[in-house]
This record gives sequence, structure tokens and C-alpha cells, in this order.
Amino acid sequence: MKKVKESIDHIDCDVGSAVSQRRFVILAIAMGIAVPALWLVAYWLFLHGNPALINSIMSTSNFDRVLLAVWPSWAFFVADPEEQSISIPAISIAANALLYGGLGWLIWFGIYRRRAVLGLTAIAVFSGWYFLFSWYLGG
Repeated sequence: MKKVKESIDHIDCDVGSAVSQRRFVILAIAMGIAVPALWLVAYWLFLHGNPALINSIMSTSNFDRVLLAVWPSWAFFVADPEEQSISIPAISIAANALLYGGLGWLIWFGIYRRRAVLGLTAIAVFSGWYFLFSWYLGG
């Protein structure tokens, strides 16, 4: 039985070396940039200047909550209701990239080093969503 356990541990190490930590975190950061960048491009191409359509998409389909879940720093846009700032979208995208990068590192660490970190990361994400949605929904 001990021989099987040693071979399983060895397989885990081989798999862990196939996906480097740097590559995993860079992919997470890229996703953290892509989510807001794609939304901003779609917004400026199709929705900008049409408040009725924006209201329809955001409120009737609860898309604002989905956007808040995948782009938590979207809440920064509350500081720029007239959409005049260039720095707020840039800061929001950078904050989202850092958040995704940190989560990516924790997930990689949980998969390849300490499994308990995955559970703690999930608890942290769900707690973060709870407090973010409580704030956003005024509860």
C-alpha cells in the first residue's frame, strides 16, 4: 500500500511541474483583464449613448449582478456616473487583474501544494461575494 501512495504522490508532482506557477498566474491575470476589457468594448460599441437599452439589459436580466460577480472592481464605476474618467476604468481593470492573479495563485497552490487552500479560497470568494452583493443590493 505504501508503494501505491508513493507513486500517486510522484504523479501529482509530475502533473504539477507540467503547469508552471508563472503560466497559471499569467493566465489568471489575462482572464482578469479580458473580462472587463470585453465588456467595455461591447459597451462602447453597442450600448453607449442608449440609456433605455442599458437599463433594459442591466436591470431586467440581472446582468449587473453577473458583471459584479466576475468583475468585482466594476463597483469603481460608481465614482464616475457621467463616464468622463479614463483612470477609473484603467484602475478597475488593474484591480480585477490583481484579484484574478491572486486567486489564480491560490488555486495553483491549492492544486499542486496544499489541498486545504482550495477550500479556504472558495470560502474567501463566497464571503467576498456575499459582502459585495450585500453592499450593492443595499442589504
